[in-house]
Amino acid sequence: MELVDILEPPTFKKSGIAKPRNEAISAGDWIGTFNLWIVQTKPISSVIYQIRSPNSSWAPDLLDVTAGGHYQAGEEIMDGLREVEEELGKKYEKDDLHYLGRKVHISPDVHGHERHNIVEIFITEDNSSLSTYKLESNEVYAVCACPINELIKVHTENSYSFEVEVVISSGDKKIVKVTKDSFPYNWDNYHFKIALLAQRYVNGETNLVYY
Repeated sequence: MELVDILEPPTFKKSGIAKPRNEAISAGDWIGTFNLWIVQTKPISSVIYQIRSPNSSWAPDLLDVTAGGHYQAGEEIMDGLREVEEELGKKYEKDDLHYLGRKVHISPDVHGHERHNIVEIFITEDNSSLSTYKLESNEVYAVCACPINELIKVHTENSYSFEVEVVISSGDKKIVKVTKDSFPYNWDNYHFKIALLAQRYVNGETNLVYY
């Protein structure tokens, strides 16, 4: 049974209470979450997206953060790297990651539970082939490299879409169409903001902050 720390507003520090994750979600408790965005600069500037498994309770079949998940009880901010290894088979060191900040995320899952997450956001660069990703198929259906320029267009231009090749957990490849509806709902335009930050990151800017 996976336990999570319950965070207490307004500071969202650990309250000292831990609950089973499903119980905490059902109760609408605030839970800490880790997000890592992986970007590529070669062959073109891109953001690596995962496509969620159709069986996932969160955002099934949609494009979402490269790797992410809830912190387990007792974990600290950098322990979210566990999620990256579990979902993608990738190992990074804390010095490989750049911290962008934290966000409030509220959104319903497929069971109708309104999830309340405090998300710690990181970004890193990895130009290795998508074939090096070892996907946890129960959670991740596929990964793809979405060109940053295309992401910005799909979030800003009405009815814009683009096609991208995805690598499925089985190793097979196929082409999928990406539209504004391909991403899970976020009240603060999360995916658009990440595309803009990713563009600045690959351009060599520092001191980037999510807001």
